[in-house]
Amino acid sequence: MKTYRKLFACALLWCAPALSADSAIGDFNMDGAIDTADLDSLTAEVRVGTSQPKFDLNGDSVVDFGDRLIWVHEVKHTWFGDSNLDGEFNSGDFVAVFAAGKYETGSQARWADGDWSGDGFFDSSDFITAFTDGGYELGPPPVATVPEPSTISLLIMSASILAISLRRIAVSR
Repeated sequence: MKTYRKLFACALLWCAPALSADSAIGDFNMDGAIDTADLDSLTAEVRVGTSQPKFDLNGDSVVDFGDRLIWVHEVKHTWFGDSNLDGEFNSGDFVAVFAAGKYETGSQARWADGDWSGDGFFDSSDFITAFTDGGYELGPPPVATVPEPSTISLLIMSASILAISLRRIAVSR
């Protein structure tokens, strides 16, 4: 019995860092918040062509636009164009990016500055990326629903468990 406790304790200590809130998927700087700093880190890795597993969100062994797509849509649950990451792409985002003053200047830009395409600049390609995503003025993206098991599947599963239990009881006698 002691051996099992030791193994369980080791497994728990080994897995605990992976289960902590500090290591949430998409929180690349490990500050406990999934924010523009994390998306900017991912975008920088896409531009240099890294293959670091922590940035490979779609599991294809390549860090590219597909990983940014996963981060925006599935990790942050928002749209391309949502510069303040409040979950909605609306006119407030346009006010924020134009206030940053980097549109078509050739200056380096980040997500909050309007670089939604990930090329490092705020230009017309960012509007194409944002409007192609289709979320302008639609509010937050819909949350995917998980279907509930039907009554018949629960009945079949319960009957199977009961049959296995009865068989084990009959065999053990």
